[in-house]
Amino acid sequence: MSKNNEKIARICWNTNGWTTPSGKEGKSKSENSYEKISGFGHEEWLLDMSKIYKGYHYGFLQPMNVKSGKHFGQTYDIHLFTISPQKQRIYVGCLYNAEGVGPDESKEVYAYYKKNGWIQQMEEEIRYVDGVVKDLDQEMMFNVKFKVKDAIIYESNPPILKSEYITNHYVLQNKDFSFEFEKDENGNDLVFNTKPIVHITKEGKTIIDPRHKKIQEAVCKLIKGDYKDIKAEINLSANFGQRVDISGVHKATGELHFFEVKTSSAKKNIREALGQILEYAHYPSEDRAKKMFIIGEKAPDRKDKKYLIHLRKLYNIPIWYRWYNFEDNTLSEEY
Repeated sequence: MSKNNEKIARICWNTNGWTTPSGKEGKSKSENSYEKISGFGHEEWLLDMSKIYKGYHYGFLQPMNVKSGKHFGQTYDIHLFTISPQKQRIYVGCLYNAEGVGPDESKEVYAYYKKNGWIQQMEEEIRYVDGVVKDLDQEMMFNVKFKVKDAIIYESNPPILKSEYITNHYVLQNKDFSFEFEKDENGNDLVFNTKPIVHITKEGKTIIDPRHKKIQEAVCKLIKGDYKDIKAEINLSANFGQRVDISGVHKATGELHFFEVKTSSAKKNIREALGQILEYAHYPSEDRAKKMFIIGEKAPDRKDKKYLIHLRKLYNIPIWYRWYNFEDNTLSEEY
């Protein structure tokens, strides 16, 4: 792709990986800004790869929202960045071969979303973060599309861009220069430390991640061939209040297996789930599950697989990783 088609786009701040709205934290504080008035931005679903239409994921980018329509049908490599509450420019990743979408195609996709209940789901997600449901306009809902395989995104600890040459405005900027990143004292790229974000309602209840629920339901269906007595969100102990995401008895071995679902990168999923699932299987001094699985929506890389193999060998922990693919509704083999 030519340099003229390589772009840079700012997207709104989000702490849910741009899969659902994350609330007013980090958003514009200007009284006249859309984020301040509505409590959300349309880009907050940009990376919700669970929604696919005719092989593409559709989303919205404010920098492509121009009246002239000059981006309709154009193909770009779009580098994404966001500005943190600490005013750092965080490099999110790149949408390669992203195509501009016009009003007619947006209406078609909107109808498909509505038929599948996704528009209602998005409205509910806005309300979860105390936002105002407004401007989900079918002709302007989507202005960009890309294939999941062409989205290269930092799932955790993204690098921090130097500010030179990069505008703060929501415009589609030509990338006619090389990115430079902030460095630490040892010359390594500075990264933004991502931490788990938990949303608590005013009543003190934790809001369930809707993607978590989708994966949980899909996995229960997909493992039926190998498991019986499959249960979701089962209480393990009334005394300790433990609830494993999925449990099932393996038909071939008769063993009870536990499954813990997470929705971040593979590395982060392993970090967050490991302590939980061990507790579910053994706290305070029990042997409930013979095998444990961490379930994610991101495939593990070579280092992730090597880490799990090392844990099994070093500590003899019977724990594996499997990942669910939204695009083709499949569950991987164990790693």
